[in-house]
Amino acid sequence: MAKATNWTTASESKFPWERDALDFVREGFPGRDPYRAWANFEFIADDGSVNEVDLLVFTPQGFFLIEIKSRPGRLCGDAGTWTWETDGKFSTIDNPLILANLKAKKLRPLLQKQKAFKKKGELPFIEALVFCSAPDLKCELQGNALHRVCLRDREAVGDKPIRKGIMAAIMRRECSGLESYAKGTHDTPMSKVIGQAVDQAGIRPSQQMRKLSDYKLDQLIDEGPGYQDWIASHSQMAESKRRVRLYLVRTEATPEDRSTIQRAALREFQILETLEHPGILRAYNFTEHELGPALLLEHDPLSMRLDHYLTQRKDKLSVEIQLDLIPQIAEVVRYAHEKKVVHRGLCPQSILVTFEKGVSWRNGRKSKSSTGKSAIVWARHRPVFPELSAQHRTLIDSLMMQPPPTWLLRHSPKPIPANIWMFFRSARSLITFFLVLNRRPTR
Repeated sequence: MAKATNWTTASESKFPWERDALDFVREGFPGRDPYRAWANFEFIADDGSVNEVDLLVFTPQGFFLIEIKSRPGRLCGDAGTWTWETDGKFSTIDNPLILANLKAKKLRPLLQKQKAFKKKGELPFIEALVFCSAPDLKCELQGNALHRVCLRDREAVGDKPIRKGIMAAIMRRECSGLESYAKGTHDTPMSKVIGQAVDQAGIRPSQQMRKLSDYKLDQLIDEGPGYQDWIASHSQMAESKRRVRLYLVRTEATPEDRSTIQRAALREFQILETLEHPGILRAYNFTEHELGPALLLEHDPLSMRLDHYLTQRKDKLSVEIQLDLIPQIAEVVRYAHEKKVVHRGLCPQSILVTFEKGVSWRNGRKSKSSTGKSAIVWARHRPVFPELSAQHRTLIDSLMMQPPPTWLLRHSPKPIPANIWMFFRSARSLITFFLVLNRRPTR
């Protein structure tokens, strides 16, 4: 690691806009104790997940994990989803604060268990911040969406008022969503202990070009309990992309635990390999990674999650186009159920969509029942709809309560089991609500 006084750079970022953002913070960062900073590193959490950190800073005002987002243009959205408009193009992502907060929660126990903290007290709480570093960004976030989000600090110039940004947040806690006082001890002795714990934790330079067979892991795109999904590119043919699912093995896992995860990953590959449907991501290979077993899946660069798709195009899609997606989704589920495969959680986040190609399905597993019984439990309750127009209420009620549609029966070689149809009704009601109104129902 390259060190300069109290600022440690694990590895130089390959992105000039990210280096510029780090330089902005570093220029205003004091070079004395107890101030310390670590830039552009990664750590392996106790759950086996890979976590990349843009910047971690310790000051008398707090201990902060900072996620940097440097996209220019116009930024709008809510507490769950953000959309950038840059040169007429749109990009929609989950609020990065959610992922940053998850990283902070994983990093804290990793540091706390190091030898440096034995009999040295409790590690301070790590607070997540998002630094939107583009100088001319037009930020239209409001309310909760703006919590713990910082722009560049700016002095009053002409008709532009002073703006408190990332430096005001880490130096004086002046940021929406931050409490007035930091929790824990933030003095020089604690700063030195944290520095020792960071060294002992095996924190290393960010390795965004991790290898998996002939592919390089480029970007984390999804994660959940026990897995991470990455976009990977072929080492010889960069245009060849795959979606890589890593099955995470905890650092303290027993040989039996590792064997169980290995069998589960292999079983999922064997199941997916039997499914040949244009609406289901193809499984190409099963292999091993340093973190655990992995699947190489089809990747469509034009696809996006259904919830992001609707957020980005909500003002451009007619009701007819939105509802056209419903039979496509149902057709994929029907095919999977015929193969005695059920979905772990049919929801907008698990559906990929392109305007040209329709929908793709992911996260399936084999049903243990020969009768096709489903183990899906996420949609147990009928949603309670908020205030709707009479037209929307009639449309949703008719879609929820009508008998099995003729197209479904026509494509089914035998009557659909009652339990399968009940799943269609419960899951479809939630997805239909989301497609029509682009908001989640309350329960």
